[in-house]
Amino acid sequence: MLSPSKHTDLSLSMLNVAGQALKEVRQARVIRYDDLAKKIERRLGPDSRYVFTEALSFLFLIGRLNYLEKNDMFEYVESKAQV
Repeated sequence: MLSPSKHTDLSLSMLNVAGQALKEVRQARVIRYDDLAKKIERRLGPDSRYVFTEALSFLFLIGRLNYLEKNDMFEYVESKAQV
């Protein structure tokens, strides 16, 4: 369970970093790993790199990203469910 404490910086939470990464990938459709990491670090600061890989893993697990191993890139996946 994710439980914040009074010392938690919500801007560096895994969910916020994942949201920012998803926004970047959705806009670019396909983006290199290094470019995405630099954009997130520029936007949220250098401490964001500590949760960056977990955020990408979360997005991959929920099916919003595909990893293109040959080019070391991420591809945005459209949501299949329309509400």
